[in-house]
Amino acid sequence: MAEYDPRAVEIANILASITLKSNGDFVMRPGQHHGHGYTFLASAVAIALTGSSAVAKAQQLMLEEIIVTAQKRVESLQDVPISITTMSGERIDETGITGLEELTQYMPNVTINNGAGTPNLFIRGVGSGTNAGFEQSVGLYIDGVYSGRGALATVPNSMDLQRVEVLKGPQGILFGKNTIAGAINVTSAKPSSEFEGMVGVLYEPDHGEERYDLMLSGPMADNLAGRVAVRHERMDGWWENVVTGAEGRDNDIWYGRASLQWVPLETLDVHMKYEHGDFDRQSRPTYVYQSDFTGQETSLGGVPLPTVGDPRKGAGDVDGGNEITTDVFAVTLNWDLEFATLTSISAYSYYESDGSTLNTDVTATPALSRTKYEEYTQYSQEIRFVSPGGETIDWIAGAYLQRGELEISSQTVDLDFAQSGPISVVPLYSAATAGGVPSVFDQESDSWAIFGQGTWNVSDTLRFTLGARYNEESKDLDKVTVSDGLQIRFGDNFLFANPANQQLIADVRQHSFTGLSREEDKWTYSGNIQWDIGEDTMLYASVSTGFKGGGYDEAYSGAGYEIRLANPFTGELTGESVPGADPSILEYDSEEVLAYEIGAKMRLMDGAAELNLAVFRMEYDDLQTSSLIGDVFRVGNAGESISQGVELDARWQVTQGLSFGGAVAYLDAYYEDFTGATCTIPQATDPLNNPGCLREDGTNIAPGEDGGQDLEGETLTFAPEWSASLNARLILPLGSDLLLVTNLDINYEDEFYSALDLDPNTKHDAATIVNARIALTNQDHGWTVGVVGKNLTDEETTIWNQDVPFTNSNSYFALPDRPRSIAIQAQYSF
Repeated sequence: MAEYDPRAVEIANILASITLKSNGDFVMRPGQHHGHGYTFLASAVAIALTGSSAVAKAQQLMLEEIIVTAQKRVESLQDVPISITTMSGERIDETGITGLEELTQYMPNVTINNGAGTPNLFIRGVGSGTNAGFEQSVGLYIDGVYSGRGALATVPNSMDLQRVEVLKGPQGILFGKNTIAGAINVTSAKPSSEFEGMVGVLYEPDHGEERYDLMLSGPMADNLAGRVAVRHERMDGWWENVVTGAEGRDNDIWYGRASLQWVPLETLDVHMKYEHGDFDRQSRPTYVYQSDFTGQETSLGGVPLPTVGDPRKGAGDVDGGNEITTDVFAVTLNWDLEFATLTSISAYSYYESDGSTLNTDVTATPALSRTKYEEYTQYSQEIRFVSPGGETIDWIAGAYLQRGELEISSQTVDLDFAQSGPISVVPLYSAATAGGVPSVFDQESDSWAIFGQGTWNVSDTLRFTLGARYNEESKDLDKVTVSDGLQIRFGDNFLFANPANQQLIADVRQHSFTGLSREEDKWTYSGNIQWDIGEDTMLYASVSTGFKGGGYDEAYSGAGYEIRLANPFTGELTGESVPGADPSILEYDSEEVLAYEIGAKMRLMDGAAELNLAVFRMEYDDLQTSSLIGDVFRVGNAGESISQGVELDARWQVTQGLSFGGAVAYLDAYYEDFTGATCTIPQATDPLNNPGCLREDGTNIAPGEDGGQDLEGETLTFAPEWSASLNARLILPLGSDLLLVTNLDINYEDEFYSALDLDPNTKHDAATIVNARIALTNQDHGWTVGVVGKNLTDEETTIWNQDVPFTNSNSYFALPDRPRSIAIQAQYSF
């Protein structure tokens, strides 16, 4: 009889005791080793462990070292005094990730939310809202090039990547610009010294998803190598608009990257890269999950309303969608000067969002829609000197320069007041002449910085690091909205405002702000101490500051409250009029942070396992926020906020074929001082039964008055208290040249809010998402065939919950996540 490895018995028992409940949660039942649907995995683990027991005893198990460039040097992850989560390009391919937003499931305390059409990045509950005037509070760097605006986050597209590093906490010294919450550092695959290629296909039948990949890489001349990667993906969708018949999300995406690596000298290499993407995403899924509108079809012109609570169906007169074109060209030079390596990164980045359309009223009523055209051009240059390393003093010094040009043209159009019935109070953006652009936001920004960091290696086990950065930036703005109430040419039709609205339109919408300018400068600092306790444990403690500049509210109109609190059945306005020509309301302030972190990084079991721990506290002043008010997201500053918690991650190479990994995070993120926050609809319309919307003197408002909430002690948005991920990877040899590779991922996220007003009706429920993959690989012949399953328990989750605009009733809508999908993968490498 075979002698079973004790680890096999223990792990098999643990896995077999896991039971999947009907609600999608996983529970462990001690002593009951017959988990439904999971016994086969436990058996496989036992076989793999037992079969490899003799090999494991004879051959030392070692985890593969993770290499990062978080400190602008090539280092082991375990040697860096920063809380970092990584994902390799191989794992990204195996899990079927197609966009950065999917990383959220696998990285606790990280949220990449695409609810507003372009990604918004959050780390530890801190990030930027959806207003187009914002830059991100989480800096995104792709091959060293800063990509501060949300549309540029679509650029990496998860294709042909080497790795993704998520650095948590402010990274204001070496990464600098707008990394007040952290940074995401994306590295693409580089040209290879030998010829290689790859062809890949993915097909998911239920949603009509198709993906095609092609990669070629290799030498082109003695000192020149190149790499080309191309992807085309499309999807019919999984959601239906019952009014228009459209299906969504309807995607059609082309993306390509070409790079050259030139090494004219042993001490000099030059890397050139060009990326181009066409991202066509139409029919954005939305659904109303709570509403008092049921039975009101007649008063809304006979237009059908959505089926409340069905995330697979929605009703809108406008499908909504956007088309984004991106171009990035970058040249990176590395020159070994002996005393230091000189690195130069010169980059040009561009994107154009051509006609992003939103069904602003989120109903089938043709009341209001918004079309937005956005164009952004960025030029950046970084020069950096890095000492060789391993000396008594290791140092980095550099400078950074950036110029950005942003132009946004938007128009909000009342499509048909006649069909809208009693809706007669909705203000209208309108052009002075047919075919004109009603609102233009034209901004130029310039910034420059110098920075330095030094590490004193006191001994082989003790190190001190200090860093500083000086940053200056300026923004110049022209913002004009014409609101004459005459007419606007929309296609071939002339549309007119209801005459009853003319005075309201003129009072609250028309403004012209030209020649606005703001300048600011800031020093930021950081310091840390590292202490190696033996060869396998490193302790660290750090303190750092961060800064993100202020700016201008792109969506400013002054009419948000009036739109939001208009009763669509009676035409009654329940808000007070707000002046429409006040530039002080347009501007928002900079935000700052003081952060502390202590942590430990440990190698265990002679290198077969790793365990990392971080405890942090981040104190923010004037955190920039945005809230949906009416048809737009308005900007403000929260007084003070705190983000603190604990993060733990681990890896374990159990045998040559079995490995486990996981992470868990506890987060306590809250406003310490935030008065004047947006009130909820129930608070504003029925303050007697829903108190909390306050006047400046602290008393509750009366119906129809303006006021604000005091959110002191309340949670930040996108800040789940608990989040966790667990993954298992099992490789079983089948004969001499075949491998069976299985992956299981279980990801948990606690309840959280996406709406700044923290309306209890908009809270997201906690959810557990299960993903898995099984694949057969022939290493000798280079082919792989697999099946990838996402959200296998078909959890109904949402990425964004908000109240329905233009109403004072209890109506709320959401953007649903994709339901269960099962796709076939095939790849051939040569």
